[in-house]
Parts: sequence; C-alpha cells; structure tokens
Amino acid sequence: MTPRQGRSSGRERQKNRTRRALIAAASDLVREGATPTVAEAAEAAEVSRATAYRYFPTQELLLAEVALFAAGGPIVDTTVDPDLPSAEAVALLVRRVVNWAYNNQQPLRTLLRLSLDPTTGIRRPGHRTGWIADALAPVRDQIDPDTYDKLAASLTLLMGIDPVVVMTDIAGVSRKRALDSLEWTARTLVQAALETPAANRAA
Repeated sequence: MTPRQGRSSGRERQKNRTRRALIAAASDLVREGATPTVAEAAEAAEVSRATAYRYFPTQELLLAEVALFAAGGPIVDTTVDPDLPSAEAVALLVRRVVNWAYNNQQPLRTLLRLSLDPTTGIRRPGHRTGWIADALAPVRDQIDPDTYDKLAASLTLLMGIDPVVVMTDIAGVSRKRALDSLEWTARTLVQAALETPAANRAA
C-alpha cells in the first residue's frame, strides 16, 4: 500500500466512524421518543453541524437512515422448529416478528411514514415475505396454489410495524392482547388453508 492509499483508507475509516456516530446518536434520541434534527444529532454525537450536514443534508435523510438501520439490524431468530405443526410454527413466527416491531416501534414508524411519501424514494425491506415462505415450506404441497397465495398474502398483514400501528392506534389494545390476537389469527389462517377440501386443490 502506498502512502497515498494509506491516507485515503484512513480518511474513509474516519468518515465511516463519523457517519456511524451520527446515526447512533440520532437512534438514541429516537428511542427516547424525540424526532431529532441534524443539528441535534450533531450535538449529541459531538460532531460539528457543518460536518453533520455534509452527511445528512436534511432531517428526512437522517431519519430514513436511522429507520433503515433499525429495521435492517439483527432481528429475532425467525427459524421455526421443524417438529412443530405448521400452524403453530407460523403463529410463533408472527409473535416473534411483532414483538421485535414493538421493541423498535419509533424508528419503524418513521420508516413507514417515509415509505408512504413517494418523494423520499424510501422503500421498506420486505423481509416478511421470505420468512413466510420458509415457514410454510413444509406444507406448501398440501395447499392448492390459489389458497396458498391468499394465505401468504394475508400473513404479511400480521407482521412488522403495520399491525402494531393498527392494534395501538385503532384497536387501542395492550401489547400482550395484540400479540395474542395476531398469533391466534395466524394460527387460524394456516389451519383453515390446510383444511381446504381436497376437491378445491390443484390436481
């Protein structure tokens, strides 16, 4: 490595550290219930405002980065016990994912809000479709294609921040009641799909 390459690499590492420091500081403020500005994040991270604005020219970009960091971070184990009946396995998956969403409610609400505004260009990760496919894999051949598609689509409504918003803001129920209700709904949907009459299944 040449001296010039070494200096360039060092500057890049410093930039990454500064960026991470700003995101971490803003994340702490969001967890406390605040909606931090770039200036507030800079102050909390002990970074100059001018430097902070070079990384995040607007508050929306900062909040999007915080939300994406939280949503894309380590999530609870979504693997399911192969010995569990499929309905129970999917119900457990829903409970785990929604519990995680409750624990990360503030940044996920921010991500939801930003993703609904087409001008931000922010898109949600959409991990739940893969988790659902994995959980239903053991019984995929036992459900006719049309019923399976309806089931998989319906289960997406039970995961992420979406049901948390509905249960909290609309239904006004406790976290425990919400988790119990969503788990029950998932179990009921899978059981109903598996009980579809054989005549309705694809040959």
